Amino acid sequence: MKWPSGGIAYPTCLQALSLAGVFAIGCSSEEAPKAWNSLSACLAGKAAPAPALERVQHMRLVQLGNANAGSSKEAWPARCAPHADELFAALPSSGSGSMLRRKLAERFGCTEDKGSCKIVGGPTVLSVTAELWDSAKDAGLSAGDPGSGVPVPEASPAPVVDAKSWKSFSAKPARVSGPVQTSEGRAVLLLRAEEGQARPTACEFSDGFAKLRCIEANPKVPELPSHTLEVVNDADGLYAAGLTEKGLVAYNLETGEASAVRGRARRLVRNGVAVEPGTKEEVSKTPPAPGAAPNVKEEGFVAVPLKAGKASKEIKLDIPNGVGDPIAVGTHVVYLTQSGNAVELNAKQLAGGRLKDEGKLAGPFAGAFHTCGAGDRIAVATWGGRSGLSGAKATGGAGKTQVAMSLYGDGRWSKAVEATLPFERAFDSELVCTEAGASLAWAQNVDGGAQIGRIDCTKDGCKASDVKLPGIESKWWWSVAPLGDKVLVLFRSGLGETRLRVAPLSELPGAKDTLLFDSPDFGGPNAGELSSVVGKDAALLIFRGEMPVALHVGRGGAAKLLSL
Repeated sequence: MKWPSGGIAYPTCLQALSLAGVFAIGCSSEEAPKAWNSLSACLAGKAAPAPALERVQHMRLVQLGNANAGSSKEAWPARCAPHADELFAALPSSGSGSMLRRKLAERFGCTEDKGSCKIVGGPTVLSVTAELWDSAKDAGLSAGDPGSGVPVPEASPAPVVDAKSWKSFSAKPARVSGPVQTSEGRAVLLLRAEEGQARPTACEFSDGFAKLRCIEANPKVPELPSHTLEVVNDADGLYAAGLTEKGLVAYNLETGEASAVRGRARRLVRNGVAVEPGTKEEVSKTPPAPGAAPNVKEEGFVAVPLKAGKASKEIKLDIPNGVGDPIAVGTHVVYLTQSGNAVELNAKQLAGGRLKDEGKLAGPFAGAFHTCGAGDRIAVATWGGRSGLSGAKATGGAGKTQVAMSLYGDGRWSKAVEATLPFERAFDSELVCTEAGASLAWAQNVDGGAQIGRIDCTKDGCKASDVKLPGIESKWWWSVAPLGDKVLVLFRSGLGETRLRVAPLSELPGAKDTLLFDSPDFGGPNAGELSSVVGKDAALLIFRGEMPVALHVGRGGAAKLLSL
């Protein structure tokens, strides 16, 4: 875009000085206004003559729209430097306009030499240009039509949301428990008070996370210690668990009905099987000597069968040479054992109130468990932490983290399939179940951009792919996740704004970013921490601020706020 053509073609001040062969300081009073018009239009475009607030808001969008423009002389704002040279030469060294001349020298390095001015983009460009406008105003200069030949900068579209539209789905400040994804594809969470005794509110996100429903607890639900309230993952309704005099109890928040609940945080269930630490047995009635070990022995772990909120007798888990803790997934219990130099994945399934052995799978299993489920299909994988996390180490060879996975379907577990992640990655997603198996995605900061990858596994093996996104400068990775055949990338860029990109992995480098929201300094929200749930067609982003906010991201990349 350029300003409309027309008008008289005047020689520039520098040309005039050169033709005259003199070294004067400043030119005619006509040259400075013309040069300021050109420089201000080049920097701020159509907002150059606007009031300060409007101009700065527009220039922020210009800055964000040109964040990856590079450092060439043709890129904004570097291409405005010749107009700064013209203005510097047109201003006097004393009197009116001298302050603006000194500001050009201080901020852009302008000197008497032609081409000396240099305008560099980055976080400070807005504050620097604000100083220029103030100095220009003091010099009696105001922005107007610069004439032809001045390129107008492109501006980014406005953010999807800002602080004003950042609306919570909670009626009052609340802590969030969850979200968890149920077997039929809903996402469920609890809203609870910061402290004291209270009844929780439950919210569910259905229809691909696009439909929101929240309910207050039935009055039959007693007020419970708020810090003990946890969401229960149950396909039959909305349940919360809280600590009572009788222990942990689950409540149907719609009916107030109480029932048994077992498991650990984020794995509390009323149906299926739960895994818990076993009870402690007192070895001796004699108190231990000061500094001695307690007179108790750990009883390992137990599995607890549950059906419709009724718990059956605990089943002790016999795990010789166990590696890490066992977990429950649906009606299955899985754990790792060491067998010589090999590690095996052991699987058991609840049937008729008993745990039935499903087999042992040899494979390069190492690290924490990661699971997902879709109906009767289950994926269980292990991988370790990334570089910089406590206790993390490369488990897949130099610079790599080992991933091992087994898929359950049609009544059997697949052989172990494997892949590797970069150990130096900055972010990795949770496991996401797909129609063919399960996937995960990762991000790594590299020279000149970011590397984004995904691993897609079926019962026959895993395929690992990655691409480089040039020019990406991520200060914080909010989320990176497989979303159907696409990858969702959500990051805070070097200028403080949060950007969203959704595209097939191979097309991700050329895909356009969506400016989701700006930093609080420029009208954006204080977002808080992020928890996400990813399905096959959409992602749910829960920002856990004092007033929690829900964002829905569809497979096509469109983002929208969810509120009641």
